[in-house]
Amino acid sequence: MPIIDRNDEAKELLSPGVERWALVDGTKGAESLSVGDVVLQDGGKVPNHIHPTEEAMVIVEGQLDAVLGDDVIPVSAGQTVLAPAGVRHGFVNRSGAPARVMAIFPTAKMERTLVD
Repeated sequence: MPIIDRNDEAKELLSPGVERWALVDGTKGAESLSVGDVVLQDGGKVPNHIHPTEEAMVIVEGQLDAVLGDDVIPVSAGQTVLAPAGVRHGFVNRSGAPARVMAIFPTAKMERTLVD
């Protein structure tokens, strides 16, 4: 059973003010799961995108505006956004403080397509 420490993982810049750490995926031995740790600084935006699988996004810290389909919904720590496969989603942080999201996928190889 591997133990993964975020501090040992390389971070990826998703967009200005948005960093992502891949914690679990096929490169770490997972067969059907991906988990990403995403930090959005104030003003950071996860661009709208879709996936061929569903995605659960657990708001761990802070407050965000979640885009889900045509809706923009304020969310905060303790809430989870569930984006069905093929549904446009993203986040914007306008809160004045950082926010953190755990992104969970039922696949070891996460695929993302940017959309408007």
